[in-house]
Amino acid sequence: MNALGRVVLGLGLCAGCAQAWSACSVGATVPASFGTINSTLVRTTVQPASTTNAGLSCTGSLLSLLTSNDHFYATITSASTGMVGPTGDVIPYTIYANNTTNFPITRGTRFDFVPNGIIDALGLLNGTSPKSVPLYLRTVVGANVAAGVYTETLSIFWDWNYCSGFGLGGICLGRDIGSGTQTLTVTLTVSNDCQITTPNISFASAPVVAGFATVNQSINIACTKGSNYTVGLDDGQNVSGGRRRMKSTANNYLAYDIFKSAGTVRWGSVGAARRASSDANVNPGAGTGTGSQVFNYNAKVYTDQATPPAATYTDSVILDVQF
Repeated sequence: MNALGRVVLGLGLCAGCAQAWSACSVGATVPASFGTINSTLVRTTVQPASTTNAGLSCTGSLLSLLTSNDHFYATITSASTGMVGPTGDVIPYTIYANNTTNFPITRGTRFDFVPNGIIDALGLLNGTSPKSVPLYLRTVVGANVAAGVYTETLSIFWDWNYCSGFGLGGICLGRDIGSGTQTLTVTLTVSNDCQITTPNISFASAPVVAGFATVNQSINIACTKGSNYTVGLDDGQNVSGGRRRMKSTANNYLAYDIFKSAGTVRWGSVGAARRASSDANVNPGAGTGTGSQVFNYNAKVYTDQATPPAATYTDSVILDVQF
């Protein structure tokens, strides 16, 4: 009797195997913009910005968290130290890996997004829709800069190596390894601004118009670095015959005016009646951003008018700065 040989072929079925694959790639970034901010806030207050896509996107689903053997690195470099403006001024800022100040990214230094659960918190490798890595930016206070558009182009080199699929018992079935470079544009527009100190004018009391003394005072203005501007004073609320007037509650008037420096030229709001930054009595010229420019003036009650009834007389004058 011949022995009948039988071969049994086993078909390997892995019941319960957990197998999930992810794929990452480098693509176009979404620019980061701080928007338009006046020069005072740029100098004194931290300003935030962000990008929803810093160039790295992943699609797929992992069934466990990343381990110490997995890495998502970003190396950020630039030819400058911050956003550069039209006159060469620089606005420095810090780049962060999440929306706090806990994970700053140092330029030129490889930063790993895996430690501290940053990638996991982003949900980058969960789900079937592509997700991108954001970056967060915050300006550094102290930048005294001119108005204009400030820009920097960052070069971001991404390289990654992580387990993209798992088998039964958590065995890694494959790794996704790749790299690529993208550029990210960062912008901030600085607008002109001024800090103005204007003391009230008080003529005190007098029995007749000839008894009011001349008031000599100053207006202090600190405007954006490099800005040339003019300062105007409007005619107040009760102007008549080219003269400013104060008014009482009984609708009586007391004419007065405000004159440039210590002279007799009326300070107004139109054309040559305005005062240029170059006409400042202290620190004439363009604005410095931090130091005040001082505009002296004198105010007088006209003595060629009849003395009105005794009362309190008031007026309101608007100062405006034009760039």
